[in-house]
Amino acid sequence: MADLLSAAQRRAILESDAETGRLGARVPTCEALARLGLAVRYGRVGGYYLTPEGLRVRGVLDRIGPEAVTVRREPAEAPTPAPAATTPAPTPAPAATGFTADDGTGPPSPTPPRRAAEVATAWSGLLEIRRVLQDGDTSRPAPWERERLVHSIALALEAAGHPPSTGYSVSPAAAQPGVAEVAWHGTGAPEALAACQQVLERYGWQCTLHRDRHGRSFLLVSPRRA
Repeated sequence: MADLLSAAQRRAILESDAETGRLGARVPTCEALARLGLAVRYGRVGGYYLTPEGLRVRGVLDRIGPEAVTVRREPAEAPTPAPAATTPAPTPAPAATGFTADDGTGPPSPTPPRRAAEVATAWSGLLEIRRVLQDGDTSRPAPWERERLVHSIALALEAAGHPPSTGYSVSPAAAQPGVAEVAWHGTGAPEALAACQQVLERYGWQCTLHRDRHGRSFLLVSPRRA
């Protein structure tokens, strides 16, 4: 597949958001990738995200480099004229910054004014991923989420009105692949974690409550089996 892509398409894939797979390229490029099965349009705002096959192609391009494949011209896009020999080549524009779920493991920071809207849009896109990849079933995590446990769990909690500032953090569970840990750092841990558990189970995650040897409560979270 990678050798069928135009330069613009390869660049769009490589510059997609590392966490969500969201594309920041022009609409014609995104539409072309969608026709190839490498992207799909999600959400009310019409953003484009890489499909599992698109993510696989991005991994290939990361390994072999963007110039190591044959260029196919994309008819929908006019080629960019080559700059004159005496004109320095323009500096490539940076990739668009994608949404990153707040897992509560970093230092506290002020909440940006548009955070609520960004969370709502990301959550809408995630539900669309479930719907598209699971024949309309949005009740359980999609494979895309299983590969991004911390991001997906943190997004589900924040979208339900439980930001990390309330006292929790989400991280990979030690020595347990495919499992994440939701730890509570504030007061009233059992009640607070029960609220988190209720949210996560509503959206298809399986949760079990545990205590460590110091009496600290935490949840172990994994995708619910179909």
